[in-house]
Amino acid sequence: MRILSLFFAHDANCTLLEDGEPVAVLEKERLSRVKHDQGALDLDAILETYGWMPETIDVVVISPWVRSALDGSPFSWDLRGATYQQRKDYMQDGWVGPVDNRWSRHRIRLFGRWYDAYAVDHHLAHVAGALFTSPFEAAGILTADGGGDYRNCALAHGSANRIHEIEYGWGYEGAGRLQLNIGRTWSSIGEYNFGMQRLEGAGKLMGLASYGTVRDEIVETLKQQMLYHPFSPFPRDQAGQTKANAKQLDPHSGFAQDVCASLQKVTTDFYLQAARRMRSWQPVNHLIMTGGCSMNCIANTAVHHSGLYEATWVPAQPHDGGISLGQALFVWHHILDKPRKPRAWSPYLGTDAGELNANVIADIIGFLESGKSVGLCFGRAESGPRALGHRSILLDPRIADGKDHLNAHVKQREWYRPFAPMVLGPLEVPSKYMSYIISTDAQKFPAVTHVDGTSRPQIVDAADDPFIFKLLTAWHEKTGCRLLLNTSFNCQEPLVDTIEQARATWKRTGLDVLVSPEGIETEKK
Repeated sequence: MRILSLFFAHDANCTLLEDGEPVAVLEKERLSRVKHDQGALDLDAILETYGWMPETIDVVVISPWVRSALDGSPFSWDLRGATYQQRKDYMQDGWVGPVDNRWSRHRIRLFGRWYDAYAVDHHLAHVAGALFTSPFEAAGILTADGGGDYRNCALAHGSANRIHEIEYGWGYEGAGRLQLNIGRTWSSIGEYNFGMQRLEGAGKLMGLASYGTVRDEIVETLKQQMLYHPFSPFPRDQAGQTKANAKQLDPHSGFAQDVCASLQKVTTDFYLQAARRMRSWQPVNHLIMTGGCSMNCIANTAVHHSGLYEATWVPAQPHDGGISLGQALFVWHHILDKPRKPRAWSPYLGTDAGELNANVIADIIGFLESGKSVGLCFGRAESGPRALGHRSILLDPRIADGKDHLNAHVKQREWYRPFAPMVLGPLEVPSKYMSYIISTDAQKFPAVTHVDGTSRPQIVDAADDPFIFKLLTAWHEKTGCRLLLNTSFNCQEPLVDTIEQARATWKRTGLDVLVSPEGIETEKK
């Protein structure tokens, strides 16, 4: 059975699922080269690439939400039947119940044909994608983001191939749980107080937070903002700030850093509160965290070490770029009742650049030992927001000025942004996709140690990727170092997708070496 699953809001993406296995999970931004691109994808080209004909598609799955493309091109579904959004209890605050009220059956017209179709609620898609790509047989699931289907957060639980129940809203009992919006508060402060792009601020400010000090009065203000004014800048009485007055907070200032530190504190506290709520609601031993807010490694790690659960997990695609995969898996497992074997899914589900021969590993290690930065572009691209070796820039983590050099000359990004390592496992956190933090020795590994003494690792085991495991093992045997700096192969653009894009980025930046199936390139012409 072939399922085509589509999500056409920001971070637009599609999934091609065949008999429960992903043929491809593709984000529009990788193809269009526009960050967080939205609206319809070129489905004809995608189907042609993967050898699917429209007549071979059995089921289409959608989110009813669509956005016009950034050039203004409109799109709307040609859909028969009322969606779950028309049900009487759809907007009920704090709604709890079986998930069968949060999806709907349809007929849809695409490619000039009519198909059986399903529409799936935003947070239900997050929940399904998280559970069904995890190694857990049963788990509670916590999801939070800047908003989807009018909701910002939810708790759910599931086991085997079923999602049993979902509760919308968590975090604050007194003022209506649906008001809490962690994700939009981060992005609003980034946008209005620091002048960042709306969907870029949270990831940047998380790095700045480690430079500041938590202040109780700022914490209280931020709690109120998350509950009542998440679409506003940090309040004027605190920062002299209005929406039209965007760049008043300077990252170098102590106050700006304290705002971010306090924002991190509030987020972590709400995550712990939600984790406790989940534990009191359902007696589950495992917790999965998803939604865009679960890219917050500090909050994830606090929950993991809280003692509330035997184990936790964060999927490779917690953000909206994973919605189409979650929708497809919900239909395959929950609706069609297909069995599931719990496992940690491979994140390498995107465009295929071809394989690398292991005989280049010695050359790569030689470049790294000489202090050079190496860009890798090979295999299937990573699905999700993190580069995990296939579209990565590598550097020796022991180089004292490695972080500053990469930020200034290769990545061309803010001075306070840290870099992550790929590490031979195991570690005390389940960080296969760079979703948790660990303590790191700044004296030994200055290029990957943040100001707070931590790093965000990618744990590499033999089963994850043969080439990356062999490279990291050979590096360890040669140098005694178990880790390499690993950052995304891009420069103020989406992650490179093809070898041609990788080569263009290599040529216009200070990146030293490009390694791809087309060879090793060191001379820029």
